[in-house]
Amino acid sequence: MSGRIQGILDAGSFFYTALHHSSEDALSVKKKVLVKGAEKIFENINKFNEKYDTVLPQSAIECLSSFLNQPEFNGPNFFNPRKSFQSASVQFALTSLAAFRSEFNYIIADTQFVAKRITERAFIHLQRLIIVDEEIKKKWVDAFNTHETLCEKLGALHLLGHGVWAFKADATGGKTDLLLSEPLPATSLVESAAETLVLTEWKLVKSPDELQTRIQEAKKQAEIYGSDVLGGIELRNYRYLVMVSENRLEMPDDTLINETTYRHINIAVKPGYPSRESKRKKSK
Repeated sequence: MSGRIQGILDAGSFFYTALHHSSEDALSVKKKVLVKGAEKIFENINKFNEKYDTVLPQSAIECLSSFLNQPEFNGPNFFNPRKSFQSASVQFALTSLAAFRSEFNYIIADTQFVAKRITERAFIHLQRLIIVDEEIKKKWVDAFNTHETLCEKLGALHLLGHGVWAFKADATGGKTDLLLSEPLPATSLVESAAETLVLTEWKLVKSPDELQTRIQEAKKQAEIYGSDVLGGIELRNYRYLVMVSENRLEMPDDTLINETTYRHINIAVKPGYPSRESKRKKSK
């Protein structure tokens, strides 16, 4: 959306610069290009607000609400074709979009709340599925007892169901698709299918004593990654080190290196129930 707003602003700037040489708008550029483009962006922002209003930070929600609920935008009047020829209407639409873009980017630029929360929810959902669904639990136990790559594939498939396209770093620092074990597909395919793109490294932990070693191995591989951010949907400042174990393991705190946070996630294939485990510990 940010790119589309910048595009319509650039078009508006070019149009009004050209008006210095000719004051006529014989082809109705204001109506067919500028206001029409602003209308489509407004609709997209409204859909974005409806889809993510439960996961955005309060400041971002307030910013969206302030923009969408301006009296001038309420009802069909603002984008009425008869008003499209008025310079004041065009200038108001473009100026409002520019102001919104600047404020909203400032609010979410360093946090990427939507992508992070979607990803966190996907991992929590995966662990709970393994707890309550015996069929899914069996698949994960079999994968754990077979090979690490099977856990990667199962994990990537689950994440994609939440709109998270997971990848890992290859030896050159590029992106490798976890499901297909080949370079990531074209940007257009990823953006059309996923809400976010996330770097993950999956490791099997056969014994609690191996935990730190496996974390360091995963971290070292994740640090190789150095590709450019993909199309604005990539979770830029977070990398997920996923430790797959038989029983639950206590994960260390996140690690921050060069503005990148390394998240430690544990997926237990035989996790039991938290309440039962806590009772056993108390009885001991």
